[in-house]
Amino acid sequence: MARTLNQYIEVSNIEIYEFCMLNIITGEKVFSGEKKVSGFTGLYFRNEDTFFALYPTEDGPVAWYDGKEYPITKALTISVIKNDKKRGFSINEYGISIAYKESKFLDFDSWSTEIDVDLFYMIEQRYKTSEFYEQYTKVVEQ
Repeated sequence: MARTLNQYIEVSNIEIYEFCMLNIITGEKVFSGEKKVSGFTGLYFRNEDTFFALYPTEDGPVAWYDGKEYPITKALTISVIKNDKKRGFSINEYGISIAYKESKFLDFDSWSTEIDVDLFYMIEQRYKTSEFYEQYTKVVEQ
């Protein structure tokens, strides 16, 4: 994957005001309550067992999971399975399968929607839309 970006990506937590500087080569993560890079840089999910990030690159959206980058394309089979408060996210073609709990922020405020607080649900609902790829493709300035 061609890119002019360095090995550090800043991503923000979709549920809480927290940021992470992710080294996409080593997997090192530095968490902070302060945004260090201007503009939209990507999103992440984490729990006790999992760290999953989604961020824009010159070539379009990329997921980082288990120490590897995975391009997100419309041709993938991405799904979220809901079972009461437990959920499962999968990208069949990459063998990615993540079990997680429903966000405690669902229905927290009457103005929020599930898509606002569930990164995996947002990906499943939007990954086949052109707007998703526009948002997750970095324009390279020359």
